[in-house]
Amino acid sequence: MKNVDSKLLLGLVVGAAVGAAVGYLAATDKREQLLDELNGVVGKVKEGFNSALAKYKEGKAEIAKTTEEIVTE
Repeated sequence: MKNVDSKLLLGLVVGAAVGAAVGYLAATDKREQLLDELNGVVGKVKEGFNSALAKYKEGKAEIAKTTEEIVTE
């Protein structure tokens, strides 16, 4: 669980950094290019988050099933 917490914290920090960079660079001339690149990065981060969330849910369900089997024995 500690590993998951550290990854979540890292994700939040990276998100804040990206948000700050977007705010700073949004006023530049290369706004469209920046937005296209950031959309790609955001898509990858979203995929990673969804993958991690799915793995967490699978692990949680497996633990619940194992616990149920132990309790019913």
